[in-house]
Amino acid sequence: MKTLLLLVSTILVGLAPAAEPALTYEGEVAGIFCSACSSHVKAAMMTVKGVQSARILAPQKGGLPRLRVISTRPITRDEAMKALGGQAKIYNIRSLDPVKG
Repeated sequence: MKTLLLLVSTILVGLAPAAEPALTYEGEVAGIFCSACSSHVKAAMMTVKGVQSARILAPQKGGLPRLRVISTRPITRDEAMKALGGQAKIYNIRSLDPVKG
């Protein structure tokens, strides 16, 4: 019986679909001043098809906070701005570029 279970589980693992490749994007976002602002932007990004995670990173010296998005499919700045909906009047994703490597 153990042999049969091992055989079946090995077959099932072999049939499992491969994980989709993750694409990472990063860019600057204006209008984030507190953790609530950060939460609004992250929640909006999570509504974009394929997005697995969204983080707000501390600004680089003298710059704006940075948005990092990990997605299973290509996304654009325009698509990210559209996800903000009415909050696009408050938050402005200035750039969203693929991270190489």
